[in-house]
Parts: sequence; C-alpha cells; structure tokens
Amino acid sequence: MVIALEYFAKLQAYRYSCITVKDTDVLLVTQVQPSQNQLTDWDRLEAIFFTQLQERLRHDECTEYYSQHQSAQQCVRARSRIYQGEKLDRVMVHQYTLKPGRGGLVIFGYPRLEYAIPAFLLHIGGMPPNRTLLILDLAPVSPELNMTPFQTTADQQRAALSLPATTVDWLSTVTSPHLLYCPLQPLVLEHFLLSFTAIVDTWRTYIDAAPRNDDPVTIQQRKAAILELKRVLLRNDPAFPVFTRAFGQPMSDVFAEAAFGGTPAVSIAEAVEPLSIPGSWVNKKLGVHWNADAQERVHEAPAFLRPVIRRIIEKEAVKEGINLVTVELVLRCEKKYRSGMEL
Repeated sequence: MVIALEYFAKLQAYRYSCITVKDTDVLLVTQVQPSQNQLTDWDRLEAIFFTQLQERLRHDECTEYYSQHQSAQQCVRARSRIYQGEKLDRVMVHQYTLKPGRGGLVIFGYPRLEYAIPAFLLHIGGMPPNRTLLILDLAPVSPELNMTPFQTTADQQRAALSLPATTVDWLSTVTSPHLLYCPLQPLVLEHFLLSFTAIVDTWRTYIDAAPRNDDPVTIQQRKAAILELKRVLLRNDPAFPVFTRAFGQPMSDVFAEAAFGGTPAVSIAEAVEPLSIPGSWVNKKLGVHWNADAQERVHEAPAFLRPVIRRIIEKEAVKEGINLVTVELVLRCEKKYRSGMEL
C-alpha cells in the first residue's frame, strides 16, 4: 500500500490553471507536489487502480475537467480525468463531493474494439462506511470472453465482504451476473481495498492476454455491445441527475461526455429520451393529472426510476386530496423519499 500511495502522489503532483472552453472549466496541468496526508479514501482506491495498471495506461497524457460550486451552505466538487492505453480506448476516473461525508468515485474503462477485454465499471459512494453504495463489475462486451476468471474472483470477494448475491435490475442486460453490489449498507473500506485490488488485477490479466483481432464482424459486435452499455449507463445512472442539480446542465453534460465518449461514443442527445407532451400525464383510475413543470421534474430522474416515482407521487396526491400534480408536490415527495437514494 505504501508503494501505491507513493506512485499515486507522483501522478497527482499537479497544480491547476483554468481556462474556459464552451462554458466549461478545463484544467491544464503543471507540476507541484501535494501533501501525503491529503489523500482521501477515494485517492487510495485510485492509487491501487493506477499502480495495478502501470504501463497499460498513458499516465503522461490525460484530459481533465473540474467543477466547484460554493455556497453558504455547502461546497460541491467534481473532477474527471480521461486516459487511454494501447488496448484501452478510454478510462474515466471521476471523484465527486456533494456535501461533507457524501461523495464518491467512479471509474469506467472501455477497451479498444480490436481487443476482447471486458469493460471496467466502478461506482462507490453514498455516505460510507455505514451507508455505502457499491457497483463493481467487469462487463463482458465481447461475446467470446471467458468470464470464469472474473467469476472466481467476484465470488471470493463477495463472500469476503458479505455482499448480497443480487443483481442491479437496470444494469442486468449489460453487465455480468457476477457484479458486486452493496445497496447502501455498511462496507468496511479496509476490507474493500483488498477486494478492489483483486478485481483490478483480474482486469489486468484480461488486458495482458488479449490479442489484436481486426475481424470486421467481431469488431461490429463489440461496438454494438459497448454502445448499449454506455446508453444504459447514461439513461439510468442515478448520478447524472444529481450532478445536474449540483453543477448545472452544461457541466453535467461534460461529465457525461467524459464517461461515454470515445470510440464508440454515445451522444447525450441520442441517449436522453425526449419529454412526452407537456401536461399529458394522467392517471384516469386515480383521477390525477400532471402539469408540465411537474412532469419535467420527474423526467430529470433516471429512466428506470420514473415509473416508480410517478406512482409514488400520484398516491401522495390522492392522500392529500389533490387532483393536479404540481412541481411543489414533486419536491415535497423528493424530500420525503430521497434519503433512500443517496449516492
């Protein structure tokens, strides 16, 4: 672990100067050394990730985006860095802080289409250690991949961390059945560091073993699988509505591009489902109608959650004797139910 932290400190030996491009703060990097005691839990996980990959990523080349919003009540921050490698098309490492004690780390790694390598998916956040959200998987984006090595590692680490053997419904069509999931429950970080090391090491073995294959049919299959993975993540990841509220739509779109660009890329316009006709929602059975603003607010939620949210709000409307759902009712319901959805 000492070696990993030293290596990460070298990678993080930066100070930043900002320029503005398309209303987005883009950070350019120059050398300066930070203090070791400033490393966070997310920094420690990044250290493991970068140390395990070493020369498989071009550490001297990266694009970085950073946003900070300061108010009297709180300071929210987010930072994305994008790397590439000989066999890796895009690796996005994203840290965010939404309030004291509530933040997370997201790492998405996608292979180049010429190589049979699973995609790397990590989102760890919430309010650890007591309420930790964890999703960790190697997604089989190539049909010929043998997922037995990952299955073996995942089964061992799931048992070591006492995680439930369950799937994440909105991800189940694009991820492996061996995904590690902690649904906002206690997770000891010191134990997870060992499990994370084992998963990253398994991904590294896939990278090292993958030969180049330029067969057009195979490449097209991989392209389709990666596109579908990115679409599902962009349409349904609960993080992006939170980022939009915290940083505004332009910056949220930048973070989405960082996560889902590359080759192949998913455009934001392509992935986001259009609004239905404003004010068209109606529950005839309950006698509840929606105005346009309320409907638009629900549309900010991930696609897989919208039907659930709509049913909850309509039932609340009936309880309150309301036959027209307004944005005020939606906001009251958000405040009442959001505690179970912390990132």
